[in-house]
Amino acid sequence: MPKTKGELESEAASATVKFQREQQGRGPTDVRATLVGELLLVRSSGIFTPTEAHLAVSDEGRKLIKSARIELRSINHGEIEAILSDLARSVVVRSYYDLNVEAAEQVEVYIFAENIEKRLLAPH
Repeated sequence: MPKTKGELESEAASATVKFQREQQGRGPTDVRATLVGELLLVRSSGIFTPTEAHLAVSDEGRKLIKSARIELRSINHGEIEAILSDLARSVVVRSYYDLNVEAAEQVEVYIFAENIEKRLLAPH
């Protein structure tokens, strides 16, 4: 279990990359995870597969990418939530997802059952 806020953020970013590699066949080029209270914000950039990069040049292709990724997220969100719950030792009660196809970037927000940041910053 991570002992510091920075360790949890780093482990969450690494877990996100690994999960996306398993789901999409490749991971993002950059992932930043930031813990704020009971919220974990995960911003991933450079998220497209080579096929998606080709599709992204047209309006119809961008709509297809967004639709497919949102559908995959709705199917698989429980898996990444369980991984992050284990890392933080707290249940993810809700999560949200959005992506900007033009920027090849996605943002995920995970809401935990408790204030993880406060727990990690408390003196032991």
